[in-house]
Amino acid sequence: MAREDLLGGLSSLATSGTIRQLRREQLVAAPWQPRRYFERAPLLALARSIRAEGVRQNLVVRPHPQQNGLYEIIAGERRYRASDPAIVQQLDLSPEEAARLVGDPPATLPCLVVPLSDPEARRLSAVENLQRENLDRIDETTYCLLLLQDVLGYQAAPQVTLSQIAQEIGRRLHAFRNHPEQFAQERAAVQTLFDQLGTQEWTSYATNQLPLLQLPDDLLEAVRQGRIAGRSALLIARQTDAALKTELTQKALAGAPFKALTTLIQAQQGKAWRVTAHQVRAALGVRQLEKLPPDKQKRVIALLEQLQQELQ
Repeated sequence: MAREDLLGGLSSLATSGTIRQLRREQLVAAPWQPRRYFERAPLLALARSIRAEGVRQNLVVRPHPQQNGLYEIIAGERRYRASDPAIVQQLDLSPEEAARLVGDPPATLPCLVVPLSDPEARRLSAVENLQRENLDRIDETTYCLLLLQDVLGYQAAPQVTLSQIAQEIGRRLHAFRNHPEQFAQERAAVQTLFDQLGTQEWTSYATNQLPLLQLPDDLLEAVRQGRIAGRSALLIARQTDAALKTELTQKALAGAPFKALTTLIQAQQGKAWRVTAHQVRAALGVRQLEKLPPDKQKRVIALLEQLQQELQ
């Protein structure tokens, strides 16, 4: 992944800001920042390091676009969280863990203050985070989505959810794939972005990763934490039977592979049609048909005639 290619003109701007020591209360997380899950053990290890040696890498921030005196975090939210004086409560540390947390949290944090627009901030945040080796699949998908919003010029209203943004961008990507002659310019821009990322084809991203952001919260978090594979979660989400979804989720969390889940679904579908056939047979007595309203009786008889032809 070529960081400079992805940043474009931001590359020099991102290193030409002003270094300032800012208090924690002056810093706020960006509302569009997708990363909300931070693994407990690495966060605790960082908290210990910060109390012992201080924050060794600058956070990247920008002046808050609406609130004077505050700064929005572009990169470095993990360091911000690890420096929290209330880390013991935040991570619900045991007395033994808390005893090993030696030293005081820093009163201020070193920050690189850079004046950035909303699109510039999103792009810089996405590029910086995509460089990390421990990025989970959901975060990777979301940061790629931020870059796609920038490339396609899509500005979502504040009330639009991440799932809705993913749905809209997914709709556009599928249109680009299905109608290349109509969207040649947009398709080329997306292709250039994914060439620069160098991780996968954009068509694969649209089919296999972007739908993850539309998962229900419980499945989304399970995928984020690596407890359920992405395609298994998508398979579970497509089911309409609540009892079957619960059973599939439990088996997936217990380590069942994708093939085992599909086998269970096929078996359940086999049971379902037998139940349906039994129910229909019980309702098809002459007396039951005679009791139906004329319009409904006519439709049922037409369906029976059609079924008889199919079975011959």
